[in-house]
Amino acid sequence: MVAKVKIIKIAKSAGAILDKKAVLSDETLNTFWVMKLINDSTAVKVPIQKGIETNDNVEILSPKFSVQDKILLSGNYGLPDTALVIVQK
Repeated sequence: MVAKVKIIKIAKSAGAILDKKAVLSDETLNTFWVMKLINDSTAVKVPIQKGIETNDNVEILSPKFSVQDKILLSGNYGLPDTALVIVQK
């Protein structure tokens, strides 16, 4: 008899998943953040704590984001803490 068993080594609940393109870092990869829109034209830097990371996605442990939050995926590198942006669809 041969059997295969999968053991889950790491499991976390209630963590948000973001595209890897949304997560920015400093040169030493010690500090991570995302740029979040607070209104139609202003993006602010939000420090995050990363969890499990795959090839395309990153788990965000804190802060807790809601479904309505808008996170920049492109054009976010090099933006200051509070930046005026133009959203194109």
